[in-house]
Amino acid sequence: MLAGGKGERLGVLTRDVCKPALPFGAAFRNIDFTLSNCVNSGIRRIGIATQHKPDALLSHVDAVWGPAARRGGEFLEVWPAESRAPIVGYRGTADAVFRNLDLIGQQGSDPVLVLAGDHVYQMDYRPMLEFHRARNADVTIGCIEVPAADASQFGILSLDDDARIARFVEKPRTLEGFRVADRVPASMGIYVFGAAFLAQVLRQDAFSSESRHDFGGDILPRLVGRAALYAYTFTGRGDDHPAYWRDVGTPAAYWRAHLELLDVAPPFRLDDATWPMPAAGGPPALTPGYRRADGSIGGRSLIADGSAIDGLVDRSVVFQGVRLGRGSIVESSVVLPGAVIGRNCRLSGAIVDGGCRVPDETVIDAAWSGRAAAGRDEPVVLTNADFASVPLHACA
Repeated sequence: MLAGGKGERLGVLTRDVCKPALPFGAAFRNIDFTLSNCVNSGIRRIGIATQHKPDALLSHVDAVWGPAARRGGEFLEVWPAESRAPIVGYRGTADAVFRNLDLIGQQGSDPVLVLAGDHVYQMDYRPMLEFHRARNADVTIGCIEVPAADASQFGILSLDDDARIARFVEKPRTLEGFRVADRVPASMGIYVFGAAFLAQVLRQDAFSSESRHDFGGDILPRLVGRAALYAYTFTGRGDDHPAYWRDVGTPAAYWRAHLELLDVAPPFRLDDATWPMPAAGGPPALTPGYRRADGSIGGRSLIADGSAIDGLVDRSVVFQGVRLGRGSIVESSVVLPGAVIGRNCRLSGAIVDGGCRVPDETVIDAAWSGRAAAGRDEPVVLTNADFASVPLHACA
């Protein structure tokens, strides 16, 4: 599992943590989704390659996942860059796996599943592994359809009728040469490799001076037409769990994915007993919604244990340790751990950074400095820097 990403596009939200350790869903972190997918798929031998600001990730994995992984024949180990590649660090996603080939080989596992630890989705990996074996594939890439307009954000595939990959381009500038429709198949960052084949291609790549040592940018495009390369299309976990996968790599994507959890028919529930996902403080409470005069649903929110709410939370996600002052309203927003929001505030369409102190009477809407508000595609990200000129006694 690759869990060393900087998450640079998230800006201040990943100032102190790597992207896989970013809090999500009021009581979880991004990596919990991939780890729960593994455990619920019966995969109990997991190595996590870490690099960028791993402290919060290491603490979380040890506290929440460590006890469940300490059974006979099972393990969950962290493979940090400082010990596996102490001089140069992991030079890319493929290099992170290459540096740990000896540990992978010790398991005698075939095939090998390579996963990203920073996406939000629920997936049973067993059908994909069966698909890979049935086709005697060298590599199988998990894919999902995305809007063609968003193709430049993903690795885009062109498939033959038998699901064999005819072309793979990482974040293409145009879709020239692809079969273009409203939606196109995109890589989910989920790969199944034959163990021997994986070792062979990674050793070749490691000594290439022209390679960036990245699966999507280097390894996979080079294998098209030279190896048995197939795409497994993710269709969900049955009729009640349609295909859903999000790369929450920007503030807008992170904010939208949270609000999608509050839909009347959400893509999945965080407290689904059929797909358990442990949380450090227990799963968040889902408050019931109400129907507004315009027919939309309001009120429905996720609120973590350990938060103190003395105002109104409307269609928002509130993390642990948050304090909301009397008379304040938070709507269509994500409030990260430890944030303090004063009295008589109104925040709409915001992400409040962890530990941020929002002064009394603060109003964040479309008129505030021309920045975004609820109903817009871009949230306002609030940090203490936004209120640097406000004296501390003005914060609740």
